[in-house]
Amino acid sequence: MNQEAATKLTRARATLILDQPFFGALALRLPLIEKPSIKTLCVNGKNIFYNPDFVNKLSASLVKSAVAHEVMHCVLSHMDRLAERHPKKWNQACDYALNQLLADSGFEIGEGWLLNPGFKGMSADEIYNLLPEPEPDGSGTGPGGSSPGDPLDEMESADPDPAAKAEMAREWKVATIQAANGAKAMGQLPGELERFIDGLMKPQVDWKAALRRFITDVSKNDYSWARPNKMMLGGHGIYIPSLYSESVGDIVVGVDVSGSIDDTTLDAFSAEIEAIIAEVQPANVHVVFCDSQVAGSQHFARHDEFKLNPVGGGGTRFEPVFSWVEENNIRPVCLVYLTDLYGPTDFTPPEYPTLWCCTNEQIGPFGETVEIEIK
Repeated sequence: MNQEAATKLTRARATLILDQPFFGALALRLPLIEKPSIKTLCVNGKNIFYNPDFVNKLSASLVKSAVAHEVMHCVLSHMDRLAERHPKKWNQACDYALNQLLADSGFEIGEGWLLNPGFKGMSADEIYNLLPEPEPDGSGTGPGGSSPGDPLDEMESADPDPAAKAEMAREWKVATIQAANGAKAMGQLPGELERFIDGLMKPQVDWKAALRRFITDVSKNDYSWARPNKMMLGGHGIYIPSLYSESVGDIVVGVDVSGSIDDTTLDAFSAEIEAIIAEVQPANVHVVFCDSQVAGSQHFARHDEFKLNPVGGGGTRFEPVFSWVEENNIRPVCLVYLTDLYGPTDFTPPEYPTLWCCTNEQIGPFGETVEIEIK
């Protein structure tokens, strides 16, 4: 073991406990493991791996920043949210997001570390959609060039099992809230971090119940002339349609296939939609897969087996789904859109109800929004 590097890292954690207790408490959850085969650093949610030569080249201040950097990857579950995205581009986006948080919290940011004030307030998901594709040879030119440059570190998943990933994310969320409460009690929680933690602690809406409520409410507002209102017909001789919920008209389901929706989320969403369809029995379900344009669609008539076969992958736009509905002369009773809501929303809202099922805390430009949290 390289004792100099190990000592610098250990001292950095001790300094964090005194100067930045939020980061210090969380850093203690990550054992430090020497790994000369990597270029700089690597984190997997359970350990921090480090190249001793890299660590020895950093000042004490930057070692402290580097440890906090690895901590924030875990707090934000960056290593387990890659999905179908380009690994390097995702890592770059993550570094931009968390380095800004660190800078706002008083940390020194090293020369060449990815930092852009234009991304302030954005998440890694949003920044990812704004970055250029990496060069084919994987190289980066650094600040001022056509490519953002190389990330500070590497990320890897500690466990490929989705259930294990979800459990680790929950553990980190609890630990993050506990660390924030401790730092806040000491008066040492930076303002930017306090706003971030407040978001974590807000009450969660049961997205399954919200989705079911949205669609079933639509079914209760469906009218039928074939089923006249008996009270009005018998008592007053007036023939008007009655409300009924045996079946609704067409439902459209939009699915963001830009790469930001992982298989676990899509499977959970699909299963819930299938259960609701069996209950309300819509005439037709149109599923539209969209990235920067409509990549494909599926049609399900009543009693058809509901199995999604997503296609596409690229940029993100939402308007093409609504345009597709109009171009195909569909008059849906509602549209449900699964997305991360990172994309342009400056288009005219439709006349039918829309529910945005969002994978983060973004709010849809119109209609209703419910945040999906897979447990």
